[in-house]
Amino acid sequence: MRKTRRFVLSCLAGASGLPLMLHSDLGFGAGDGCEPSAATLRCLVEDPRRARVLGHSYRAQFPDEDHAGVLSGLIRSSLGLGSGGALLNRAGLLAVVDARVRAEFGAGDIVRVHGWVLARTEARLCALCD
Repeated sequence: MRKTRRFVLSCLAGASGLPLMLHSDLGFGAGDGCEPSAATLRCLVEDPRRARVLGHSYRAQFPDEDHAGVLSGLIRSSLGLGSGGALLNRAGLLAVVDARVRAEFGAGDIVRVHGWVLARTEARLCALCD
């Protein structure tokens, strides 16, 4: 196949948009049996460096949850994401987390971690960053 100038330019144009696609919300999909991974859940935390301090304290208080697989499973379960189905982007996951955190504060499902009062899901997300 002979490469024309138009073909080369279209390939270069598509390649320049690749970094934008890799950093977009497309990587946060949870559809057809897929569940958000631990890495996807970690990306929901805005300041992972500060979250690590809280996460370390949470893991020390709850040693039975001191594993990324256990934590991500508990977070997915509490968010009701285990069934898959709907395609969720980062904004969608953040909305689900926000609703869950509000519900946990309302129900008193809180933990005290390193001087902070956090909803259990917030604390688990921090622990996932540790």
